[in-house]
Amino acid sequence: MIKILVIGLIVVIILGIVGITYKMLYNRLQTLNIKIIEADKIINEHLQKRYDYVTNAAQLIKKKIDLDIELFQEIKNLKENNASNINLDEKITEAYSTITTLKEDYPKLGENAKFKDILNDFEESNEIIEASKSYYDKYATSLNSLLSKFPVNIIGKIHKIEKKDYYNTLEINDNLLKNGDNF
Repeated sequence: MIKILVIGLIVVIILGIVGITYKMLYNRLQTLNIKIIEADKIINEHLQKRYDYVTNAAQLIKKKIDLDIELFQEIKNLKENNASNINLDEKITEAYSTITTLKEDYPKLGENAKFKDILNDFEESNEIIEASKSYYDKYATSLNSLLSKFPVNIIGKIHKIEKKDYYNTLEINDNLLKNGDNF
């Protein structure tokens, strides 16, 4: 009778430890996943703002210096075709570079208060996006690393938590190479 009680107590203790470990690992996965989702929302929100800034700047450029740039139409087409955020971000960054070049080439455009406001807002939004991308990639790295280990990989499969892609792939690859990791 005592042996059965001891065995039962050991089983309960082992199941308790397994349950607590499972819950801790699941909570860690969920925390990382939530941080990634929040960063992605911020990136999406500011990509939309940057798109609006580029669109407004394009309208001002057309109005002030009667110049129609094909790149602005490409961005509009990408947005309408629901292109990936990475493609949209690249084109918007390219457009911003074009806009700053036009500002230097056409001083009257650069003196326009509304144009200055658009550029300032774009810069602020760009800083937020870059910070959010770093934040996203930091937690995507942690999540991906955690999901590649046992028993977390099983917990991830049970709850359908998958590895995340990176926003700044080149930076991540450079960091992996510096640390001597193979991918």
